[in-house]
Amino acid sequence: MKTIITTTFILLLSISLSAQDLMSASSVTLTIDGSSNVHDWTSTAEEVFVTGQFQTSGGTLTAIDQLNVRIPVKKIKSTKGSMMDNKTYDALLASKFPNITFKATKVDVNGDQIKATGTLTIAGRYRTVTILAKGKTVSGGYEISGSYDLKMSEYSIERPTALLGTVSTTDDIKINFAVRLKR
Repeated sequence: MKTIITTTFILLLSISLSAQDLMSASSVTLTIDGSSNVHDWTSTAEEVFVTGQFQTSGGTLTAIDQLNVRIPVKKIKSTKGSMMDNKTYDALLASKFPNITFKATKVDVNGDQIKATGTLTIAGRYRTVTILAKGKTVSGGYEISGSYDLKMSEYSIERPTALLGTVSTTDDIKINFAVRLKR
């Protein structure tokens, strides 16, 4: 009898595991929106590295484990040109801290709602944050998207200025992201 129960358990476990698929990040878009006393601005991260174990069942995301994000600071480019890029790199202390990182300690997936809690490190300063996102099935995979608001002062970032301080950025920025997953 014990052998039958054990065999049944192993069979059910193997069916359960085979019904679940692992996906990987195939593309990522990330923009940073901000403002100044003169104009709004957007910067785009040309490189974003996302790693983790993205588990799906029946085309629906069921779990995310070991989620890590790395953004090379010098791959962030502004629509306002290289002068703004250089001010961004200086403000983010890019020569000393070349990457912005997020390392999740816990990710909850509940239907299309995703809640990732972890450590966000910017310019050598880190904070525990919770980032909310939504997921949806798309052609050929799955997409996770969302945004996160933060203040530069939370990370001791000196707000960039130009023209002898007559142009200065505001403290608030919004990070928008979309991660496309595929099998």
